[in-house]
Amino acid sequence: MTNDTLTGLSVEEAEELHRNLIQGTQFFGMIAALAHLLAYIYSPWLK
Repeated sequence: MTNDTLTGLSVEEAEELHRNLIQGTQFFGMIAALAHLLAYIYSPWLK
């Protein structure tokens, strides 16, 4: 089986990698949003 992709990954491997990357980014974003909310609650910089 020849692999004609630029990365050398199969389509299934690339899709799995993409899913994991998106999931990790969403997890990081939720943690960052929570951290900003807690920082605002404990030291309200806009009040």
